[in-house]
Amino acid sequence: MSDSTSSVAYHSKPGESLADPYNIPGILLFFIGIVGLASTLTAAGYGFGGWTTLGAIATALSLTASITVFVLEHERLRRLATHS
Repeated sequence: MSDSTSSVAYHSKPGESLADPYNIPGILLFFIGIVGLASTLTAAGYGFGGWTTLGAIATALSLTASITVFVLEHERLRRLATHS
């Protein structure tokens, strides 16, 4: 699949949405959130309270932002489908 977006609003095959460049920020934020969660749990296990709090805040923000980006992209595709 090319880097340009197609005119088709919904993806007909599984995995095509991963190649859509509009989904990349959401995917990256999700992976950052997962790494942040692992780091936060590690910091909590070693007893670093300050890092645990900071990691929990960063993890919550990145996971919330990734969900927001995915929802906005879904709504954009839905509007394209109903507009056509």
